Amino acid sequence: MKKIIWIIIVLVLIAAALTGFLLANQKSRNELHIRMTEISEETLAVVPTDTPVPTETSLPTETPVPVSIPTEEPSPEPAAIVQLDPADWRNWPELPESISPELKTLYFEGLGEGNNPKRFSKIGDSNTMMPSFFGCYDSGVDTGYVLGPYAYLQEAIDQFQWSFSRNSRASRNGATAYDMDVYHWYEDDICWPYESALSCEYRLFTPSIAFIGFGTNDALLGIERYEEHLRSLVEKTLSRKIVPILYSKADDLEGDGSFNEAAARIANEYNVPFWNLWKPMSALPNNGLREGDVHPTASKINLCNFSNDDLQTYGWTVRNLSALKALDRVWRLLNDLPVYGE
Repeated sequence: MKKIIWIIIVLVLIAAALTGFLLANQKSRNELHIRMTEISEETLAVVPTDTPVPTETSLPTETPVPVSIPTEEPSPEPAAIVQLDPADWRNWPELPESISPELKTLYFEGLGEGNNPKRFSKIGDSNTMMPSFFGCYDSGVDTGYVLGPYAYLQEAIDQFQWSFSRNSRASRNGATAYDMDVYHWYEDDICWPYESALSCEYRLFTPSIAFIGFGTNDALLGIERYEEHLRSLVEKTLSRKIVPILYSKADDLEGDGSFNEAAARIANEYNVPFWNLWKPMSALPNNGLREGDVHPTASKINLCNFSNDDLQTYGWTVRNLSALKALDRVWRLLNDLPVYGE
């Protein structure tokens, strides 16, 4: 009996201890909960509930001075290009005196599309062929040419080096404007089938300027055909954004100067430069041409010596100087460079 009583007492003591432990643990948990709640409330008290609005920066009280933007002065209207009377072509100046703004624009568009500012092409008959025409300028100072009082032309020689001595695909003995305007005559594969000599030359060489001169051989075909194909050559040249320089011839096989007048008229129509070669050549004996011939007279020593009296005697000397002056003039006018010479 006593043993049962002790067991009950032990069980009661164990139950009492467990109850005390549970009560103490609950109290501790309650205190922890209360403390956590207090901490949360303290934290929330320092955290803004709205999006903070930044404070305005204080601005200067003075009125800001506006930036002065210069206004462009209206550009003066370009002077109108004075067109001379083609019927009076003999009195036209030797060199072109102006270039239209439209032609300048076309020239620079051509450069942007691949035309080379250091190249020009020669389009014509035997009088445009190497080595007599222009070839001297690629042969060196003194050995090939002597500029004498025309030293300013050295810049153009440097600018267009190796164009002078190039054999053009559109230059041939006995050629007419018709020949250069229709299918080529070559038997090689360089020019394409059904490609004109003019188009082949431009495709291969990509010049920015081209001399175009015919009429001597065309006189046998009639002026209507000459005008038709010269006009076509000019249009094809401009379509490639190349600047054509038309020029007169020194002979008068037709007897009335009508071919030179036609060239001057076409230069007017398309507003392109006209090099009046006839003018300096007419000051020479027999217009600077060999007796009974259409080719210029020549010194046996040098075709480009401008420091002696060759300019008063030989057609090739005058032709080569006048051509270089025309090239220099057109190049300078196109690029707004200082213009020298007559």
